[in-house]
Amino acid sequence: MKLFCQIDASALASTMIVLVFTVLLATWLAPTHHGIGADLPKVSHPIPMPGSEREDAMIVTVMRDGSIFFGAEKLGFHQMRSKILDRLKDRSVERRVYIRADGRVWYRTVKEVLDEVHSAGIERVAFLVDQRRSPLAAR
Repeated sequence: MKLFCQIDASALASTMIVLVFTVLLATWLAPTHHGIGADLPKVSHPIPMPGSEREDAMIVTVMRDGSIFFGAEKLGFHQMRSKILDRLKDRSVERRVYIRADGRVWYRTVKEVLDEVHSAGIERVAFLVDQRRSPLAAR
């Protein structure tokens, strides 16, 4: 009887290709807005905000670690006011800021962002959230 010591690498390669493709597909389909994703708080009865889907919408994202993004650009607190004022020079931009704050970010961080938005002269602020799944829909 002869020993058989050969590994079939084609099965391993095909399994790895399927796993890589699945991970890439899941990453590509992850819900993000303007390239930045935050784990938004979940509420039972959200109000639709169709203005947040506009290409020129002013969206501030506050991540869990306290980093702040204006659109897809990472900013500091003090840069946000000037960026908002620059965007307001265009008359077609909606005078509303949408805040996407991670559900686990410190309140102090959100308050500082809100203060900077108000200091830029914006009074209309909306917080973007996700809808909580109802127990009846899971059945």
